[in-house]
Amino acid sequence: MLVYHPAFDIYNCVFRMLQLMTSMKQDEVELDRLRIWDFYLTFPNEARKIIYPRELSELKRIFKSKQENPYEDLIDPKRIIERMKPYQISALRCIASYGLIDSKLLSKNRVTRTDKEIPQELLAKFSELTNEKSNIIKLITGFNELPLYGAMGFKSRTGLIEFKYDQR
Repeated sequence: MLVYHPAFDIYNCVFRMLQLMTSMKQDEVELDRLRIWDFYLTFPNEARKIIYPRELSELKRIFKSKQENPYEDLIDPKRIIERMKPYQISALRCIASYGLIDSKLLSKNRVTRTDKEIPQELLAKFSELTNEKSNIIKLITGFNELPLYGAMGFKSRTGLIEFKYDQR
């Protein structure tokens, strides 16, 4: 049986990554942070499982109040994000090949936009967000200041990617 899901579509991943990079406030982002953001953009229902810091309690209410749907729950989110990794890396390499991100920094697990402009047709598509996706973008920008590493860092709060053995 052949089943399609946007999480495992490289072209959809390229679109999501570019959408995330146009929404982020900082110039440079860690690869793992971008991968986690992409996971939540793909599976917005999973955002209710994040351990939110006190400053983001309003976002917590948005996602906790959402009606739970057992058909949208993932059995093993850690496995899904690991299955998504090759698609995410390939998408970022594709974006780097177009010169939209720095390929040298990508090899060092950092993602930085270059000065090359994203086509206007694509930018117009980014603005066509559902309410759920726009809330995820708000969530992402809210978690910008949170450190990626450590016991109360972004990786730890999401529980998606192992953080204990990270080298800073």
